[in-house]
Amino acid sequence: MDREIGDIYDQISGQISPQEFEARVEEKVSLMGELCDRRTAAMLVAREFGEVELKVASIRPETGKVTFLGKVISISAVHEFPRGDGSLGRVANLAVGDETGTVRIVLWDELVEPVTKGEIAVGHTFRVRGFTREGYFGTEVTLDRGGLEEVEAEIETRVDAYKISEIRADMGEITVLGKVVDPGEVREFSRRDGTVGLVRSVTLGDDTGKIRLTLWNEKAEMEIEEGETLEVVNAISRERYGQVEIQAGGYSALRKSDELIEFQEKITAISEMEAGSIYSISGFVSGLGEVREFGRDDGTIGRVANIYISDDMGRVKVSLWDDHVRLIERIDLGSRIELFDCMAKVGWNGELEVTCGWRTKVTFAPPE
Repeated sequence: MDREIGDIYDQISGQISPQEFEARVEEKVSLMGELCDRRTAAMLVAREFGEVELKVASIRPETGKVTFLGKVISISAVHEFPRGDGSLGRVANLAVGDETGTVRIVLWDELVEPVTKGEIAVGHTFRVRGFTREGYFGTEVTLDRGGLEEVEAEIETRVDAYKISEIRADMGEITVLGKVVDPGEVREFSRRDGTVGLVRSVTLGDDTGKIRLTLWNEKAEMEIEEGETLEVVNAISRERYGQVEIQAGGYSALRKSDELIEFQEKITAISEMEAGSIYSISGFVSGLGEVREFGRDDGTIGRVANIYISDDMGRVKVSLWDDHVRLIERIDLGSRIELFDCMAKVGWNGELEVTCGWRTKVTFAPPE
């Protein structure tokens, strides 16, 4: 049984065999089609046997109704806000975790009262019952009345940094140590209120993989150099364009570390690529196309050019867009070339091809 549903089965393992459980999961998926993935189906099957207590790492925005045990790691200040009807609302957040991870719990209005009275404190353990949603800081659990039941339980919360391969979408309170693979560039963007903000995309790596880190405003202006080690504390994760990324927001801390982190770029053979995934490839230029211009909906002019890259295992067509098109002026047949973070897809003729987006890094060297 795979890890995706194994943790759910563990909660009812004394009531049903693993073979029967998997059969019921597949039946649910078959009956509900695209409305239900394997994980959701497993939750539905488990609930037929009563209340299921999950591990925090298993909780996702789409999980719905959840029950789990957790220890309070941090408590936010109580925030008051005006409602449309003129009344005053209140909200507070708890970070609650176990040995697998951390999740944010949102308390509204009268549910905030135990926080103001000191009845909820860091280190207290609770059985939590609520409903999940995707919040600004990742997965959130919203409680109903009676959703926090204090219990006597020994819970060891995770305090060490995550390996990059362990980070999945919609996690909160993430700490990660990574080597700066690409420091990125600071870019400006316009907010809805007309002000200008700053954003920066940094690539971090460790011995398990690499991940994109998004920095905002003053964090984006931090001096960061390739090869340095960064420690990111209290970050959140999101899935974007099919890839998991982390973001350092207002609650996050970012600092340099002296710890040495090993990272080695994984280069995929052209013949091993599959459509829908992001890869890094290396080879030599075996074909050059012409630059074409096209009009966008906003009236601006874009540019695109196609080249072909070959390695020992195959050959693939590569689309270069806008800023990357300038490379055509400097490369020639036989040039060594590396593409980092390019997307493989199926072209109009049904063959696999590669496209270079804004996050793709291209390096090349003249023919030997």
